[in-house]
Amino acid sequence: MLFADDNLLGYGNAYRTFSDGEWLILDANYRRAHLPLVNPWHSDVIAVDEDYRDGRYEATRYSLVLPVSDKRLRQTPPFSAIEQALMNASFSGKVAWDLLDKRKNLLHATISSGLGQNEIESLSSMLKVFMMTKPVKKYRLGGLFMGPVNTGRLYFKVYPGICDDGHVFGELQSLLGLKKTQFFLVGYYNLTDHLNLRETQEMADILKRFRHEILWEEEIRELWLLSTHDDLVLSGKRVHKISKPL
Repeated sequence: MLFADDNLLGYGNAYRTFSDGEWLILDANYRRAHLPLVNPWHSDVIAVDEDYRDGRYEATRYSLVLPVSDKRLRQTPPFSAIEQALMNASFSGKVAWDLLDKRKNLLHATISSGLGQNEIESLSSMLKVFMMTKPVKKYRLGGLFMGPVNTGRLYFKVYPGICDDGHVFGELQSLLGLKKTQFFLVGYYNLTDHLNLRETQEMADILKRFRHEILWEEEIRELWLLSTHDDLVLSGKRVHKISKPL
């Protein structure tokens, strides 16, 4: 099966690069939604902004996601190499390692966010039909990504399989009447602080080194509808699990 690539999706022109002499500075989005949850005592935390209060929001948000197995991730050689590189880096102490265990049971790539609570039941029914409809839907889990938004978070890229209407996730968004998006990312590592010149160069080297890795390719056998009160899904709950029959 063919899979979407960087040019078909939004990754191609969105890779975060760093010029000579540049420091990695956590951006405003990150300091509002992520930093309060991984390092609440940092002087650059944005504690109150829009509907965020200390990294959380009162109204429940719902999203459609592709679950990703943390256990399987940790069994793949490319992942082991990535994690070892981060552990050996001079900025290793600025990685929120304790966060990984807290998030492992709800690890995912978002397909569509901003769903309404009143849509959940109808979406669940349509997703069941989608999962049973041929042909087989697949995805590829790719290498590291840091983009222009949420600078400070490292993701794994997801590449949906190609289909007649573009790619599988686009087909799913159209079927459900959801907003079309071009980024499907598994948020994994978070920084707790800005990086200095040396640390930034090391980070840039790691991002470049592991950009084109392929961790696995597999059939989409399960989708989730999640609810949460924070962008790291630490308060997340699985509202519905839609599985393909064996």
